Amino acid sequence: MNNSTAWSGKFIVKIKNKSDTEVIEINNVITNAGLNLLRNFLAGEVSDGQLKYLAVGTSSASVNFTDTQLGAELFRTEFVDQNITSTGVLNSNTILLENEAVGQIEEVGIFAGSTASSATNSGIMISRILFSRDKTNLESIQFQRVDTIGRG
Repeated sequence: MNNSTAWSGKFIVKIKNKSDTEVIEINNVITNAGLNLLRNFLAGEVSDGQLKYLAVGTSSASVNFTDTQLGAELFRTEFVDQNITSTGVLNSNTILLENEAVGQIEEVGIFAGSTASSATNSGIMISRILFSRDKTNLESIQFQRVDTIGRG
């Protein structure tokens, strides 16, 4: 019996315009702050560990386990739905509409916890990825976040 447990995150990104849909999958690491949030939840020190916001920014600085916020946050949006799909798996979905976050995007972060709000740099950053896109007002970008807590 394998007793090890791991938490992994993946993004499924769908870029849609009038004539095409492009799908990109991006794996990521969970930040130290994300691991500590789960630890503190299990210890009863926090009661809110919910993933609440996806934010995009303009920094292309390397991703580090110690990141706690985006390098240069540009826009954030709430998750529109969350679904438990199987044992240990949570899907969280949101979308950047055509008129939102228009311009150069270089990074994406996920924010959780009781301090996460619509305010820039609020909440506990669970993960950060590099995602380079010159977003136009003719496309929407759907982000599906897949979090898996599983046995190694």
